[in-house]
Amino acid sequence: MTSPRLRGALSLPKTIVIIVIGTLVLSLLFITFWNRLNHKIEDILKEQFNQQQLMLAKKIADNIEAYFDFLELELLAFPWRLQIMPPESPEYSAYMQARFDDLKKLGLLAFRLYDAQGRLLRSWGAPGQIGSLLPSRMRVWIQDPRNKGRLYLSEVARGTDPPFQGRLLMTMLTPLYQGGSEGGLRGTLVFVIDPLYIASQVTREVRSGRTGYPWIIDQNGLFLAHYETSFVGHDALQVRLQRNPHIVFRGLKEMHERIFRGEEGTTEYVSGWHRQKLGEMPKLAAFTVVRFNKGLIRGVTEVENPEHNLWGVALAAPVEEVSGSVAEVMQQELFLVGLFFLVILLATVTLIIIAFSWNKILAREVEFKTKELTASHERLIRSERFAAVGEAAAYVSHEIKNPLMLIGGLAQQVARKLEDAPVLREKLQIIQGEVRRLEEFLGANRFTLAAPTIAELRLALAGQAGRALAVGEPVGAI
Repeated sequence: MTSPRLRGALSLPKTIVIIVIGTLVLSLLFITFWNRLNHKIEDILKEQFNQQQLMLAKKIADNIEAYFDFLELELLAFPWRLQIMPPESPEYSAYMQARFDDLKKLGLLAFRLYDAQGRLLRSWGAPGQIGSLLPSRMRVWIQDPRNKGRLYLSEVARGTDPPFQGRLLMTMLTPLYQGGSEGGLRGTLVFVIDPLYIASQVTREVRSGRTGYPWIIDQNGLFLAHYETSFVGHDALQVRLQRNPHIVFRGLKEMHERIFRGEEGTTEYVSGWHRQKLGEMPKLAAFTVVRFNKGLIRGVTEVENPEHNLWGVALAAPVEEVSGSVAEVMQQELFLVGLFFLVILLATVTLIIIAFSWNKILAREVEFKTKELTASHERLIRSERFAAVGEAAAYVSHEIKNPLMLIGGLAQQVARKLEDAPVLREKLQIIQGEVRRLEEFLGANRFTLAAPTIAELRLALAGQAGRALAVGEPVGAI
């Protein structure tokens, strides 16, 4: 007999299907949460990385400003030397040559001395065309008495005169006055500065992340420093398009516009390569500006076109340096979590299978024991029935035997009295024979009848004796 399944109970296949579906749903929810967490962590790391790049960009800008602060201090010291040594003296020429030899290591290309009308008198370092004039805007500035003891710094521009024709230059100058408070303008001292050298020095060995690098542009968007040295001196947007015209360079133009507005910040843009890797390359970038009238020495240097005269310093690194690292870590975490989840799932399924198997074993045991108990119960019922039938048969046999014994005894007594009546004696003998046959029948094992106990036999004998006394016969005659 198979035990019926409990109402509402699920089979093992259905249970496993439910577990698998639940696992898939939980896995989907987990992957969705993990993906969102991954993007959130990636955004946080991108912002932190860009902030670090911004700190490096500010450090480069500070170094540039410190460089020009030093040149300003040097140039401000020369007019005082003129009070001691006249420009025509050999001592002045030797002093200027010695100072140039010291300062050319910092990117100075030449010292130039002009007269009060702005004509070149002498040059230390690279030779110049004697008698050539300063640009008109500079001549107007030095001839203004209000600029006595002040400095003038030009924008980055390409040289027009040999030997710097076509080369990117900056000039810093100061007017020279004769001694005394009433002394007139005597000339102009000019520092010819190499901005490419300054930019290359402040960006040398600077690296952002594993492969990020800095670059610097001037007020016209020309590269002053870049990892690709062939870009230096060219328009920052055009030279990129020439390198890879199939790239849109999203975000790059907007970053340049923010730099020219004097802003600093962080952003992302698309480049066409990175170092030796070609192709569309999203990059993280941080940028700041260098303003030459914002250094340590303020109120002394007048900057040509101050709203426009600035440099942009930026650091750029591929986004994959951050996202790749995040993805690698998150993939390892996902693998470990997935492995743990898989182990838990397998352990759960295994426990369920074991539980179902154990339940089946218990069900079989219960079914077997139930069958045994049912059979034992049925046997017990049959035994009780047989016992009841035996008791009834014994009772009936006992009740029949007693009259038979009494009839047989009385027939025997009457037969002894009727010896002279053969016909009656024969009939009595027939009665005795039938009585014996009934007694033998009742005593035979034709039925599983319970035998009367000794107490019952004694009670039967006592009953027979009572009946014999009632008819006037002795007990011993029975």
